[in-house]
Amino acid sequence: MRWLAVLALLTLPVSCAEDIPEHVELVPGAQDVEFATEPPSKTTYKMIGEVVGIAAANDPDAAEFAARNDLRNKAAEIGASLVTVDDSIGEAMPLRDKVKVKVYGRAFKALD
Repeated sequence: MRWLAVLALLTLPVSCAEDIPEHVELVPGAQDVEFATEPPSKTTYKMIGEVVGIAAANDPDAAEFAARNDLRNKAAEIGASLVTVDDSIGEAMPLRDKVKVKVYGRAFKALD
């Protein structure tokens, strides 16, 4: 009976693992969200929030691309037209033979 409890504890991390997308398509409106290498001028844009894109894939470049699409989707959801990438962190997912990438950024909206 005790081995059953140990088995349940060992499978818990695998069953609780987050379901991270491998491929992220841009939603309508997100294709209009541009990337900026530097924060825009405060006279033309207003920061409206921080966004995080996440994806995982066997290929690190594919994971980065999908995470950036996720970032643009989330920026579009809050009404942004511009997003900066402040950080991009990749980490191995050994049991899945994938790389998980999180892209952190700030979303901006043009001033009227």
